[in-house]
Amino acid sequence: MTSKYIVIVFLLGLVLLTSCNEDTIQPQLFGSIEGQVLRKDDLTPLSNVAISTTPTSSSVITDIAGNFTLENILIGTYSIRAEREGFVIKQEGVTVTGNSAGQVVIRMEKDTSISAPPTTPQVISPLDGAQDQSVNIRLEWISVDEDEEDILLYDLYLYEDQQSDPILEVMDISDNFLEVTDLQFGKNYYWQVSAKDGRTAPVFSMLWRFKTEEFPDYRFLFAREIDGKYDIYSANDLGDEIKLTDNNASNWRPIMSPNRDKIAFISNAGIDLHIYVMNRDGSNITQVTTLPISGLNSFELDFSWSPDGTQILYMRNSILNVINTDGTGLSVLTEAPPGTTFVECDWVGSGNKILVRTLGNAPYASNIWLLESNGAFVDTVIPDLPGSTGGGVFSIPGTKILYTQDISGFNSITGRQLNARVFQVDINSGVRVDLSYEKVDGTNDLDARYSPDGAKIIFTNTNNDGISQKNIYIMDLDGDNRALLFENAEMPEWK
Repeated sequence: MTSKYIVIVFLLGLVLLTSCNEDTIQPQLFGSIEGQVLRKDDLTPLSNVAISTTPTSSSVITDIAGNFTLENILIGTYSIRAEREGFVIKQEGVTVTGNSAGQVVIRMEKDTSISAPPTTPQVISPLDGAQDQSVNIRLEWISVDEDEEDILLYDLYLYEDQQSDPILEVMDISDNFLEVTDLQFGKNYYWQVSAKDGRTAPVFSMLWRFKTEEFPDYRFLFAREIDGKYDIYSANDLGDEIKLTDNNASNWRPIMSPNRDKIAFISNAGIDLHIYVMNRDGSNITQVTTLPISGLNSFELDFSWSPDGTQILYMRNSILNVINTDGTGLSVLTEAPPGTTFVECDWVGSGNKILVRTLGNAPYASNIWLLESNGAFVDTVIPDLPGSTGGGVFSIPGTKILYTQDISGFNSITGRQLNARVFQVDINSGVRVDLSYEKVDGTNDLDARYSPDGAKIIFTNTNNDGISQKNIYIMDLDGDNRALLFENAEMPEWK
């Protein structure tokens, strides 16, 4: 009995001893992770970034300030993974303890291996289908690339109506606009833009259309010499100008037809000088004369439309010709007196008379004659006076004429004039009036013509040195109120 009790006590003690040698059970501890995601290039916050951990815990999305918090994270060391489309995946390490939140800042950079294409270009100006647009126009559009580091470039294509090939093709435009000049009046144009970022395929706009304004009804014509070449311009009294000729030749002495639908002018486009006709907008240039216009000084030569606009009167040295405007019907109207050549002429409807200036054996030896429309001599209007003479032209009723005369009496074989002035003469009475009394000393008034209403006079003024720039002025019929109209301009026409 006693020995049995002893065995039980021994076994019980052995069990207690074994139990005291087992590990103690520890409780689980949790913490949190707080962080912010920023762009690496400018440190601005990034929202909508997916945040996850390794080892796996929970996942969240950054807010508008780029902040995130992961709660109830078992203490330990984690790798924080940040993901957002268009950015390189970024991982940062952080340790979670039970005492405070783990802090992490993640800086993400754009993924340059992928790119979103630019948006389709949209028109700003002129709007599609716009009418009455200037022939000098700014084409403007907009396109956006969400990849901010991309540099957008544009290609622009401009087409004329009914043309499949562009008349203008400009590549790699860095701005979102292009200035286009010298378009044609009254014409439909189409244009298209492609946007390109250098990484994706170009994005093309739709085809846009606009129409330019009709050709303006400018009243003035003149010739302008630049670098030895003359061209013809149309203008208004506000200073707006349109260049009508643009070829390799010189073109001068523009004269409007009586009904104002055509312009005739002299050009050296061929071997000889000829008279050409074009539309008021400079289009459809055609040669009229079959035999050239000629004289001692090409830039003094003048011609005239017939009053009905069907014929042109012009000179070929000592021969005065008349020809239909389509180039047919050439005939000789009359011949100059022996030893002289024709230089200028004018043909007035009232009374159907013709005025001609002839030149003798020197540039200052001139006479102005009045003829019938059949070429018969009527009278000497201006005899050969000392100094050079220019003109003349009829007034609208045909009762008076304008001409210029160098009253200095200087007779130079070079044709230089020292004090040329504009005079008006009554054909019937012979009364002569000097209209250049406000002229600046040392200058010449030349090439005078009446305004369409006969109330003003347009003319050229230049220094008498013979090489200075010529400018066009206007003045009242009595010579008052001289005013500069166009600079670097000559041979004026006002109709």
